[in-house]
Amino acid sequence: MIASASIEHRLAARYRIERLLGRGGMGAVYLARDLQLDRLVAVKELPEEFARDPILRERFLREVRMAASFSHPNIVPVYAVEEHEQSLAFVMGYVEGESLAERVRRAGPLSSREAVRLLLDVAYALAYAHGRGVVHRDIKPDNIMIERATGRALLMDFGVARTTQTTPTTGAGMTRVGEAVGTPEYMSPEQATGEAIDGRSDLYSLGLTAYFALTGVVAFGDDSAARVLVRQLTETLPSIATVRAEMPPALAAVIDRCMAKDAGNRFADSGALIEALDEVHAAAPDVPAAIRLFAQEAEMLGMVIGDLALFAVLFLTMRSLNVGFFDRMIPVMVILAVAAGRVAQTRAEAGRLLAQGFSVDAVRRGFQQTMNEREERREQLRRDPVIVGRRRKTVLVAVFQLVSAVVLIWAAFGSRQISDEKVFTPLYGVVMLFSGLACLGFALVLLSRSPLRMSVWERAFRSVWLGHLGAWFLRSAAGGAARPVNAAPIAGNTKPLPITARVESLETRVARLEKERHGVQR
Repeated sequence: MIASASIEHRLAARYRIERLLGRGGMGAVYLARDLQLDRLVAVKELPEEFARDPILRERFLREVRMAASFSHPNIVPVYAVEEHEQSLAFVMGYVEGESLAERVRRAGPLSSREAVRLLLDVAYALAYAHGRGVVHRDIKPDNIMIERATGRALLMDFGVARTTQTTPTTGAGMTRVGEAVGTPEYMSPEQATGEAIDGRSDLYSLGLTAYFALTGVVAFGDDSAARVLVRQLTETLPSIATVRAEMPPALAAVIDRCMAKDAGNRFADSGALIEALDEVHAAAPDVPAAIRLFAQEAEMLGMVIGDLALFAVLFLTMRSLNVGFFDRMIPVMVILAVAAGRVAQTRAEAGRLLAQGFSVDAVRRGFQQTMNEREERREQLRRDPVIVGRRRKTVLVAVFQLVSAVVLIWAAFGSRQISDEKVFTPLYGVVMLFSGLACLGFALVLLSRSPLRMSVWERAFRSVWLGHLGAWFLRSAAGGAARPVNAAPIAGNTKPLPITARVESLETRVARLEKERHGVQR
């Protein structure tokens, strides 16, 4: 049964419940189809306490109506409230994707670049809400959705986190102490003590969310909600750079400032956080797609030449072919011609890339950043015990296949028979030989390709393309004349315009920042 019969009956006139999406301390979320508009929506049914208590009910309805007035690309929209005598539910947009918590559990911690993008998206959503006097009060990985098609982050559950009750209870990650509502692991100190809060409380929660996104570890975790709150009030986290040493110092400084215990030491508002994140983004720009594609072309060239060279050596050294040297040179010449053609194609591709305005130095910087991203990804995977465990199992399977290959090939050669002074191999021997060769091939691939360490081809790429040979190749493709270093900076390296209007309203400032941001992306 996908949902309780009661909610299906109450919503049957407008919505058809299709399946359960999740369940937590603040109710269950269902995927449903809006029968009138023929679209998928998410329906969140709140606990019965909200429907039974008139004060909670009225406050919830008031705050959800306010959230329904929001219109922002980084906020999950609220479409409707379903109010019945014994139940409350609200209908919101369905995001085809996964929560940040699910993303980290599935694929491990985010890279620095992914984290900056996510933090910017959430910061824009918070700036929009804070400009309207709304504090979210429950920023956490489960309330940040990542759209599968675009990678965009959307903040959800506005208004719900502001609902309070006077009786302290706990359950499924939720706690309420007096007027303090939220998730203990991501709650600011002032929120935990029931003090008056502003947008800086959300920034603290966002800092702890970023810590989880980049490390895969909950900063303040414990079995007891009370102990978690004590830690929030008394413990100061070391810099996140001590956990992610390869993280850009500027990003680490932004997250550390968000996690400051004293609200006065955090960013003044979400707009200031956006400015800081924009500076981090400008300092580590994205590699243009053209350079990324050419990097793949250059790496493939190295693999093709390496494989062809191996075949050429085999042809030249296999004397058992019973052919002369010049006959063995025929396939070698074909291999050399193929390699030369491949080099010519890559050189032409490099010439087209440089003709677009990219300098040799810009291309090499893009190569270096691409390699750094790969190493950062491997570092993330090495910290994931699940990935490490899977790799160990893969190595064991590969070793078993390697041993099996040796046994099968040895048995195949041992099965050869001599008849009439001729050596022949029976059918079962042929089967064993080919099975052994197949096992050998699989074993070599599994052992040579590891997500946790650099491949031979990547090492070759670094040696060639980041060295003098790669620089010479690119300059020759440009016609022998090296372009100036800054002729074509990496796309996205243009810093946003400085923000000088400190006296303007938060809403105006955020609108201008969004305009500048979209301008840079274009």
